[in-house]
Amino acid sequence: MAGFFNFFLAHFGDSAEPELVHWIKERLDQILGPSPWALVGIIGFFIFAIPISIMTVYLMESSRRAAAERSTKIKRDTDINDK
Repeated sequence: MAGFFNFFLAHFGDSAEPELVHWIKERLDQILGPSPWALVGIIGFFIFAIPISIMTVYLMESSRRAAAERSTKIKRDTDINDK
């Protein structure tokens, strides 16, 4: 088991290429300006937007499913009463 961890650590010492991280940081600073709050705001927006959109789609689908079940039940009840 220790051999696996040594193999893993030997190949993944750094979390990212330092030159690439520096290049990405420079490009983000050019786009967003030197303010780190712009990046925090954008990331925060996505952190909140993804779960909210998932909950919205879930609620829309559950209400649609409930309406379909109600209409099926009403149709079934009217068919039983007609017989």
